Amino acid sequence: MSVESSDLPRTFFYRFARAVVTAFFRACFRVRVEGLQRLPRQGGVVLASNHLSNFDPPLLGILVPRYIRFMGKAELFRMPMLRRLFLTLGGFPIERGRVDRRAIRTAIDVLQRGTCLVMFPEGHRSRTGKLGPLQPGIASIARKAGAIIQPVGIRGQYRLFGRIEVKFGEPIDVRALSDEEVMRNLREQLLRLTGSGSDMDAR
Repeated sequence: MSVESSDLPRTFFYRFARAVVTAFFRACFRVRVEGLQRLPRQGGVVLASNHLSNFDPPLLGILVPRYIRFMGKAELFRMPMLRRLFLTLGGFPIERGRVDRRAIRTAIDVLQRGTCLVMFPEGHRSRTGKLGPLQPGIASIARKAGAIIQPVGIRGQYRLFGRIEVKFGEPIDVRALSDEEVMRNLREQLLRLTGSGSDMDAR
């Protein structure tokens, strides 16, 4: 289910944690992946995914054949054990409910160094499984970092032996589009990749 890549950290703890997480997903869920070949293999990439569960970041972490970083709510980093775990596995904190300029700067730096960064443009988990409104900041971050946006759709329920589908769409080059066009493209792709309607459609 996972593919090794030269940019993955070679520390014992990282490799051990990756192996444990991979074994967990293989034992508990039936994961199907489509379109992974579309993911750029180098350069800064924003993995822009819908958000169904706290399982989403580790699942993407073992499926993507590159080292990825991700944002996590700051509350999780205030617990010493979790803080060490998340930092080791590539996480960094973001304060929700306000513009966290430090986290934004970290995100841009990560992308400028040519690393993958997971972002959930909805800003929070969907309680209905439908795609919610997207936050426009993802386009600005990608543009400032000179990064590509890679749409990713996750579909299914994280139930024991349940089927989870992860589909990778067409990369979006933000240099050729306005922020409005980027967000429209991203939304259209996420709706198609997840195969579902949106919370906005229901209103």
